[in-house]
Amino acid sequence: MFSQENTPVRVGLLDLLYNSQGSQYVIPAYQRNYTWTAQKEVNQLLSDLKEVLKGNYSKHFIGIMIYLEKSLNPFTRERAIIDGQQRLTTVFLMLYAIKALLEERGQGEDAIQLENSFLINPINKDIKFKLKPLVSDDLVYQKIVSGDMSSITETDSNVYKNYVFLKKQILDLANIYSLKNEILPSINKLYLVCVPITEDDYPQKIFESINATGEKLTASDLIRNFILMPISSDIQDEYYTKYWKKLETLVSPNAKTLESFFRFFLMAKNRAIVNKTAAYYAFTNWYKENIEELGIEGVFKSIVSYAQYYNDIYLKDLSELPIELREPLSEFREIASDMPAPVLMELLSIHSSVDQSGKNLIALSSIGQIISIINSYLMRRSLCGMDTSDISRYFPTLLKEVLSDCDGDYSNIVELFKKNLINRNRGNSQQMPDDKTVRDRILNANMYSLRVWLSIFLKKLESKDNPAPVDFSKLSIEHLMPQTATAEWYSALGVDKETYERNVHRLGNLTLAARPDNSKMGNKIWEYKNKVLSTTSHLKINESILAKDQWTLTDIERRTESLIMSILELYPYFETKTATIEEVPIFAKLGEAYAVGVLYPENGNVKVEKGTVLNMSFNKAESYPEVEEIRQALLEEGILAYNANGALEFIQPYIFYCKRAKSTALSGAISLILHGSRNGWEWWTTEDGTPLCDSEYKGK
Repeated sequence: MFSQENTPVRVGLLDLLYNSQGSQYVIPAYQRNYTWTAQKEVNQLLSDLKEVLKGNYSKHFIGIMIYLEKSLNPFTRERAIIDGQQRLTTVFLMLYAIKALLEERGQGEDAIQLENSFLINPINKDIKFKLKPLVSDDLVYQKIVSGDMSSITETDSNVYKNYVFLKKQILDLANIYSLKNEILPSINKLYLVCVPITEDDYPQKIFESINATGEKLTASDLIRNFILMPISSDIQDEYYTKYWKKLETLVSPNAKTLESFFRFFLMAKNRAIVNKTAAYYAFTNWYKENIEELGIEGVFKSIVSYAQYYNDIYLKDLSELPIELREPLSEFREIASDMPAPVLMELLSIHSSVDQSGKNLIALSSIGQIISIINSYLMRRSLCGMDTSDISRYFPTLLKEVLSDCDGDYSNIVELFKKNLINRNRGNSQQMPDDKTVRDRILNANMYSLRVWLSIFLKKLESKDNPAPVDFSKLSIEHLMPQTATAEWYSALGVDKETYERNVHRLGNLTLAARPDNSKMGNKIWEYKNKVLSTTSHLKINESILAKDQWTLTDIERRTESLIMSILELYPYFETKTATIEEVPIFAKLGEAYAVGVLYPENGNVKVEKGTVLNMSFNKAESYPEVEEIRQALLEEGILAYNANGALEFIQPYIFYCKRAKSTALSGAISLILHGSRNGWEWWTTEDGTPLCDSEYKGK
């Protein structure tokens, strides 16, 4: 992996620094923050030093350091730390603590000698300090270097806390051992194995290898490294501050949240799902495809622009958003789904572009309507208790279908969105439940098990046409007929236990009540419950309940029907005016392999249904490497999985897109399923077994 001239060297800590005159160690902006803590890693380093001082170790290995060495001019070299930045930063903090103690003890000349030998380059003013820390740690570190401790306000910084800890611990040691003659020589007996590398050693690959064996970095850590590593340290610092910190401000400094953002960014760009485990490699592929056109700064600008869209969707104060987006986004944030993020980010990106007349390509009013459609889609499915796993990977596909139909003209995008979301999914697992389905699924359902979504609906119902503000934070879902029945309730209702339990969690028996009221009501009879509810009489949804002298199963039935009608009104089905999409059921079989799918004659796309089993009986996989590559990619994405018989099976529907006008994806789909080069018109059949080439669809 390493060049011959860059042989790993075992070297004591002080020898390393003494022999690096004219060099500066740089902690690049792409590295993770300084995370060592006083009580754990720093304390362990001090324990190793104490063992050397006691004579228990003659020398002690403390780790590996890999750095990328660059010549800046004949007198100056830069050593960018690839691995070992935590340890190296701590060593410098230790030496500055010793320097401060020497000065406090009146050993000024020794302090100057320590500084000139190990901490600075006394001749080269351009790189005076031998360590250039991370941008985020630079201010605290510089104050420590200058001895200006009193002005440090960032006392929660690990750099500050570890310096204070080191100084105190070394002060205790200095009461036993000489700083100059014992402690410093013992530090030099702690040694590293240093591995200098050059650009020819592929530093990014080394960094990835380190990550594979050490503490795992997130995809966002790797992406930051990937785009910053190739550029000079000065520009690294500039871009880190100008773009990466902006990204963290708009999205989050949390690496996991940034990782999710990058997945959304890539799904928006690629119109395809990106798994968590594949996010970094998906980014590197996108980068390689776009770097020539965008340039490094253009890549950063593109990322930050999408971060702004993400911020608009999820974080920005609603009052600062365009009026067309405020209400739909307010509701969207209540639903708290990140699945549609790629769709909305890309629509806002397209909106930001203008046509020749200076008009935005997509109107904000259209995006607002689309968000409302998504809200209805998600809420109807959630209130019906439908599995979210069926749609968790769907939205990038939806984006691709809608933009393909638009073909650059977004004037009818709302109708095309309805067509693809609603019409195309009728009858499948990704469907938007129509009014009849909603009623049938909710009428007798246990809605208390769906109280997160029920709460969103009831809050919206209460807020409708209600000018008075309601503090929903103090409200919760309450049973009118209590969860735990009593003999008193059985008697009042005239029902048995089975009937009671069948009705207690129904929609009509649930409402919003103030949390203190909730606990007071308990299992009390209706008169008491009604009295307690009257303290929240300002809630419109409880007005009709308060008018009741008693609470019966008939009341639950009627209220359930009424609330279902409100659900249908607040979350409409959004019928599309676009003609129904023609779907042709298609089938294929070869040995143990069989396939069920749908051909869309309108655009030639082919959907392969869940449960399709792939052919595994073939002689030479290498004869069709493109098939193997796609199979492997779908396996990694979780679209294919091995079944109990050892065959690959589609565990969710998958769409093969037509790549050319007036063509189909029939051959591409069947070639993957049966393995090889197959003519889709000959292998796919209609339901009665007629090959498609002999069917009425051949000429379409």
